[in-house]
Amino acid sequence: MKTIAAFFDVDGTLFTGHVWRGMLDYFEKHAGKWAVRRFWYAHLPAYFLFKTKLINEEQFRGPWGAHLAWLVKGWQQPQLQGLYDFIAHEYVVPHRREDTIGLLQDHKAQGHVTVLVSTGFTDMIAAIGQTIGAEYAVGSELAMHNGIATGRVIPPIIIGKQKGIAAKEKLAQLGYDVDYANSFAYADSITDLGLFEIVGKPRAVYPAADLAAVAQAKGWPIYGAVKAVK
Repeated sequence: MKTIAAFFDVDGTLFTGHVWRGMLDYFEKHAGKWAVRRFWYAHLPAYFLFKTKLINEEQFRGPWGAHLAWLVKGWQQPQLQGLYDFIAHEYVVPHRREDTIGLLQDHKAQGHVTVLVSTGFTDMIAAIGQTIGAEYAVGSELAMHNGIATGRVIPPIIIGKQKGIAAKEKLAQLGYDVDYANSFAYADSITDLGLFEIVGKPRAVYPAADLAAVAQAKGWPIYGAVKAVK
């Protein structure tokens, strides 16, 4: 018998914030403000291009997500785990979307396999998953050498179409025979369309206006209020 899967984006879907903000907040409190300022300054040109619509959201957020690895260059696993635990327990938990997490729990109760899929580092997403009972995590892989973070992400960064590709690869590696036509995906951003494309039952959750427009055109259910354009 085939397995039904339920895939969940993390940022904006399972909680109201973004994991990158949690990382920067951690550095502000524990690892020095200068690292945060250097990160911001390095990305101001790309931010300007994004805001003026010269590059799209995926073109902006992909490099941004990959470059977060700069902040942990030279760190060993205990330091990384401290960061991940901070984000999961002190940043994500207070901003949880209980209604979306309820949907995840409903899927578990029905015997569906539950998977978080995010641009964030895989171990970080796994730590978040542990707080809400998700079974598996798919994310971008932080490059390590001799137990030390190199400051890079192993390509590809998990965004856009790579979300769907990586999610399917993960469950195949785990030995699941998935009924994708009857599986579910929940997400809030236009950059999550790659995840929606692999399932028969996409669900837009607190969607950005551009994703809401796509959902309405395709007849996908929409949960929660549509986010205003900033």
